[in-house]
Amino acid sequence: MPIKPGDEVIFTVPIKKVKKRVPRWKRAPRAARFVREWIARHAKVEEVIIDPAVNEKLWERGTEKPPNKLRVKVKVEEQDGKRVAYVNLAD
Repeated sequence: MPIKPGDEVIFTVPIKKVKKRVPRWKRAPRAARFVREWIARHAKVEEVIIDPAVNEKLWERGTEKPPNKLRVKVKVEEQDGKRVAYVNLAD
């Protein structure tokens, strides 16, 4: 069931799945793409806009050691007939 426009939901994104499958030096960039893909799939939206604070959290410990999981707050809105998700840190 998709999230209704105007609703906010908290998700825990399992970044650990990415860390196993990519070289160490590609982990943070791939984790950022994974967060975008994961939110699009689970919130059923066409476009995902990630807050810079989320990106900073992913890169906080460098490219080789992104966090294993990330709690994010997702707000879905409708713009020009498309569903858009805005992603912020949960806490």
